[in-house]
Amino acid sequence: MGTHLLAVALAAVLAAPARAAGEIDAPVAPAGSQAAPLQPGEAVSHGRLSLAAGAAARLGGMRLDPARENPVLLLFFAGQAEGLWGRSSGQSARLRFRLFTGGERDIYVPTDGEVEAAYTLGRREFRFVVARAEAGRYPAIGLQVLAQAATLPSFEGTLPLAGEAMRLHYAAAPVEASFVRYRGASHVPHSAAWASESDRPVAASAGRLRFSLELPPALVASMEGEVLKLWRKADLLLASEASVGWQALDRTALFSLSLRWNGYTRRGLAPSTSETDSEVLLVLGATLAL
Repeated sequence: MGTHLLAVALAAVLAAPARAAGEIDAPVAPAGSQAAPLQPGEAVSHGRLSLAAGAAARLGGMRLDPARENPVLLLFFAGQAEGLWGRSSGQSARLRFRLFTGGERDIYVPTDGEVEAAYTLGRREFRFVVARAEAGRYPAIGLQVLAQAATLPSFEGTLPLAGEAMRLHYAAAPVEASFVRYRGASHVPHSAAWASESDRPVAASAGRLRFSLELPPALVASMEGEVLKLWRKADLLLASEASVGWQALDRTALFSLSLRWNGYTRRGLAPSTSETDSEVLLVLGATLAL
């Protein structure tokens, strides 16, 4: 039975019509998601914008407010803007943000999320990252600030498969600069024997990978994974995400359900020690692409 269903799904994907060159892609994940770029269609416009809102439930992680239990319900807001000039071998720019509110105090007070800006050169399938900067805050896994800055030899791209019914997006930064500061009591104070985690930026390596699949008439699913490792430090970020959504309004709207796991290993308060925290986020959201 399972083999039969898999065969039907693959047949539907292979039968999906290929998109014409320059046609706009539909969102495959909520706006602001990592490794989920929008593809502007130059025949329509050089730019593309998407906005998302919804609600999230967070499980696990550090206790954020000693006066009360960790709030489970969060609000979710996100946005993404992308520009493309010269589809064959041109320039691309991206600005995205993702924000969760209500994790520590009031429901509308920002607590979690990140913002990213990037400028790349090259074809859609392979682009050189000329400049990329990202800063995030993840208090439930002990991070007050996590910042990344990258340039060459970093690269990224999107590989269309099965007439673009499938897509594989990748991003890799073999060498980048990263700056970390831990939250509250997790902060490592400076000493002669054990340097603070926020003395200065350090070298790191990072990568992201997302596979997405569209099934007619309107179902879309994706899986994403990422890693960030600071050199000669205990710091290691691992994350994974699975999402499923339904496209509407001529593929410009996406109603989605995402499950994300974040885990971070950080330096402990004593030399040569480490601590690990993780969280799970269940996000129900709606995305509108313009």
